[in-house]
Amino acid sequence: MVNDTLDRWIQRVTLAAMIAVAAALVTVGARLYGPQAAVPTSGVVDGPRAP
Repeated sequence: MVNDTLDRWIQRVTLAAMIAVAAALVTVGARLYGPQAAVPTSGVVDGPRAP
């Protein structure tokens, strides 16, 4: 009886941890491979550079 309860608790914690890891991986993947902000081109508009 106690063993079944412990097994179910471990399964629930493991499932929650796996879902959290999957969500983190999806978030990181979306940040890395998602749309990127346009990088402004460098040129005269940037102004003079200090030595």
